[in-house]
Amino acid sequence: MIILGVKTDMLRNTVINMANFNAMANKRNTSKPPKASFSLGRTQLAFWTVIVIGSFVYLLIQCSPKGGIEVPAMDSINLFLLGIAAGTAVVAKVIDNSQQNSADNTTVSQQDIPSKGFFTDIISDETGVSVHRLQNVIWTIVIAGIYIAYVSTKFAIPDKSVISDTMLGLMGISSAAYLGVKTTENTTPVPQPPPADPMPAPTPVQPPIAPAVPVQPAPVAPAPPPIAPGPPPAG
Repeated sequence: MIILGVKTDMLRNTVINMANFNAMANKRNTSKPPKASFSLGRTQLAFWTVIVIGSFVYLLIQCSPKGGIEVPAMDSINLFLLGIAAGTAVVAKVIDNSQQNSADNTTVSQQDIPSKGFFTDIISDETGVSVHRLQNVIWTIVIAGIYIAYVSTKFAIPDKSVISDTMLGLMGISSAAYLGVKTTENTTPVPQPPPADPMPAPTPVQPPIAPAVPVQPAPVAPAPPPIAPGPPPAG
């Protein structure tokens, strides 16, 4: 299952807008070819499939007497565990198809974001890490840990005395919360570049000021020469 999940697109989302996918991949400037992100719903179904079937086969081999076969007893909780996982994957796919049909270029789609790594993909939507996905992953890991620990120590499939109806109910609520909030994903507007500053009004060009012409002083007429005194008059 791990090999198929890595080598194929079995556990990955379906890209909605390939142009947006390529544009986001080009922004990362990596030499590796981009791949679609991992799907939480598909991963959860594969996860429980491996645990339940793997535990059954392990006990079938471990507990069967030599030369015979002893089929492990399967409690009804296994139906609920696989049923919740399968139902989550189916409803998540329906939501994805609905969002794909109504997608446009004005919103960011989580399916169009190239993979950032398995764990980051399954706990993130188009805005980043989200609490509704994270709590679903954590609760799934808790129940799976109890399941595996019981199988490995008691050599039996867990029953309702180990995983109670309340724990199954909490797992169902966790999946329902994830699916409920998933319907509101892919509604984040595409970030728009800030508007360009308007061109400043051109400064009017003032005509050049002619240099001031220096005022020449008016010519002053030369003073007339003094008149010589005449001879004194006769007595």
